[in-house]
Amino acid sequence: MPHNRYYIDSPLEKGATLSIEGEEWHHLTRVLRARVGDHVELVNGHGILAGAHVVELNKRDAGLSIQEVSSYESPPPPLILAQAIPRMNHLEWIIEKGTELNATSFWLFPGNLSEKDSFSQTQMARLKHLAVSAMKQCGRLDLPKIKILPPLAKWVPQEGTLLFGDTAESAPYLWDLKATSPFKSPVILFIGPEKGFDSKERSFLLEQLHAKGVRLHKNILRAETAPLAALSLIQRFL
Repeated sequence: MPHNRYYIDSPLEKGATLSIEGEEWHHLTRVLRARVGDHVELVNGHGILAGAHVVELNKRDAGLSIQEVSSYESPPPPLILAQAIPRMNHLEWIIEKGTELNATSFWLFPGNLSEKDSFSQTQMARLKHLAVSAMKQCGRLDLPKIKILPPLAKWVPQEGTLLFGDTAESAPYLWDLKATSPFKSPVILFIGPEKGFDSKERSFLLEQLHAKGVRLHKNILRAETAPLAALSLIQRFL
């Protein structure tokens, strides 16, 4: 990733002049010590990449003039990580690395065995910040969405290909699945919290949501490892 890429939550159009503030302004002016006339790149998380020039530097913001705009030739396929809420330090790792592994949405819900069931505004802002940083670092142009959903028992059937991490020895390994190429979209990967899914959730996934249980490794993976393994393994089917 170019070192001079910045995030701004605004439309990016050729000829427009925008202002960046806060952390992005700090990095531009205090870390990279940009000067008027320098070239930078802008992303807004909607598949757009803009090339811009610094036209103004102030004490709290900087003015940027967009010179060119490009976008994805084809957007990435929908890949949803439905994650039963783990501990916050584990979730931060999952959001950051899951963004790098092309998750297009994170659906967070309280599992029956989750130790946490809600988030503060500060925590939600922290999760978005991690996703933005990872998006810029890995070269993505789209910012994954982070949604808070109710417990599984309140879900209705979902369209697409639904898979969940299953520790049962009878479950097939994910990489051994025989499927049409590509999988029916969207692909939704369900992963449990630190203590896993309980028997009621497993039954609901199988019988109500018609999800398929898959093993991700011969060993039982930790809560912060399983989603990243699943996101990596599923790439061959997308």
